[in-house]
Formats: sequence, C-alpha cells, structure tokens
Amino acid sequence: MVRSLVDYFSGLGIWAIPFSLAINGFINIIGFIPSVFITTANVLVWGPLAGGILSWFGEMIGSAAAFLLYRKGIRAAKIKHHEQWKWLRSLNQLSRSKQLGMLILGRLTPVIPAGVVNLAGALSSVSFPVFLLATAIGKIPSIGLEVLISYDLIHIQENIVRLVLTLSALGLGFILLKQKKGDS
Repeated sequence: MVRSLVDYFSGLGIWAIPFSLAINGFINIIGFIPSVFITTANVLVWGPLAGGILSWFGEMIGSAAAFLLYRKGIRAAKIKHHEQWKWLRSLNQLSRSKQLGMLILGRLTPVIPAGVVNLAGALSSVSFPVFLLATAIGKIPSIGLEVLISYDLIHIQENIVRLVLTLSALGLGFILLKQKKGDS
C-alpha cells in the first residue's frame, strides 16, 4: 500500500501535495483508519521534515472538516440524547482554556482514535478555534512519532537501535496503561 502511494505521488510531481492532503483529510473524516501509511509515504517522497509537516497539515484539514461535518450533521438531525452524557456535560461546563487542555490531552492519548476526539469536539460546546488549536498542538507528537518510526523503518540498517527502543517504549507504555486501567 505504501509503495503504491509512493509510486503514485512520484508520478504526480507537485500535484501529489494536494492529493496527499486530500487522502489524509479523508482518513481523518472517516475517523478510524490509521494515517501512518500516508505519513510513511510522505516521508519517503518528501523526507522526514517536509513529509511530517505535510502529514500534520493533512491531519489538521481532516480534523477540521470532520468537526464541521459532524457538528452540522448532529444539528441537522436534531440529535439531543448526547446532551445528557455526564462526560459531555462536564466538558461543556469547563472554561475555554480547560476545554483546550482536555482536547489536547485527548489528542495526546495514543489509545483514543482521532475520530473519537473529532466527534467529542463536535458533540460538545467547544468552539471551532479551540478545537483547531487543540488539534494543532496535540497532533505534533503523534505525527512526530509516526515520522520517527517511518523514517527508522525506511533506514532500518542505520536506525535499528532507535527503532527497537522506540517500539519497546511504546509497547511498555501500552502495557502499563492496560494494567493501570485493569486496576481501576
């Protein structure tokens, strides 16, 4: 899949940039498809810095579009039962700065899919600018990690130690989160 994207992007030249943004945006609107494949393709075609920035912009576009589409759909369908959810009432009662912090935290939590954060923002009273800022800040570490892993996989001979350490740290973090969640 990644090789096909790389070949396609390479054939498009400069037009691959809007195409990459569109794919990444679509992935974010859908909400549950991992974007690591598009990030890897971007890193292969444009290098880690430009590829990472392009992936970040694509995720921003997709998250913004998802927020607006979800919110418009929820309002058009006149769906109201979510207003009784305790977590949503709590989020709605927070100040803007605390809503920002909660959304950033949601973006930083690796076990929460992007689509869940997009939907939570759309269901809540969070303003679009607050949602966008939280997404911009919260996506930086996840994109950075995707770029690092993608780059290390591409250059595995030189970066095997860093890749193993990174994946081990992620695995350990996941195990610790699962254990902590099980203890609660």
